[in-house]
Amino acid sequence: MPNAAIVKRYTGEAPDANLSCGGNLEFLDLQPGERVLDLGCGSGRETILCAQAVGGSGFVWGLDLTPRMLELAEKQAQAQGVANIEFLLGTMEKIPLPEASVDAVLSNCAINHAPDKARVYREIWRVLKTGGRFVVSDIMTEYSLPDAIRQDPEMVAACFGGAITLAEYAEALAAAGFASVEVLKERHYVKNGYAMISRTLRGVKKT
Repeated sequence: MPNAAIVKRYTGEAPDANLSCGGNLEFLDLQPGERVLDLGCGSGRETILCAQAVGGSGFVWGLDLTPRMLELAEKQAQAQGVANIEFLLGTMEKIPLPEASVDAVLSNCAINHAPDKARVYREIWRVLKTGGRFVVSDIMTEYSLPDAIRQDPEMVAACFGGAITLAEYAEALAAAGFASVEVLKERHYVKNGYAMISRTLRGVKKT
């Protein structure tokens, strides 16, 4: 199963491993009192920074698939005395939060792991308040990867095989309701012989 390979990979990562493909906090413009969700929070570094940014009147959730990562995140939060935070075990396709419950969503190189990106963005739309925003960094391609790669759980876990095309990504966003999405950063690189694109995107939930 793809999720099993993802859990295996991240369980073995070093606690201080840099697993991101783009910093998002500078673009979120968090304000005191806001409620924030970090999808694929990993060891919680950015989640904790969000909690500090929104202050005691705000609250932050970190969602991840890997128990080991959540254990590390909780330890870091406790060590830093951050109380306005909760870490949740689950998938991005089924976020365990109520509708219209958060002001902002961030995700850093994690949505590519999800088999159904459109469903992830529908969930982001669901949990965002009207006027709420997301900032997501993720990987994609101009042309489809071979099916053998896209269906290989190990390749998906390696932040590679789960990448979909720019067109497919745009379709997933639009299908969820995000009609106008801004590209904040873009980087082109080659991985395993294939041309890849890393993008940081910002979208707003409008009525």
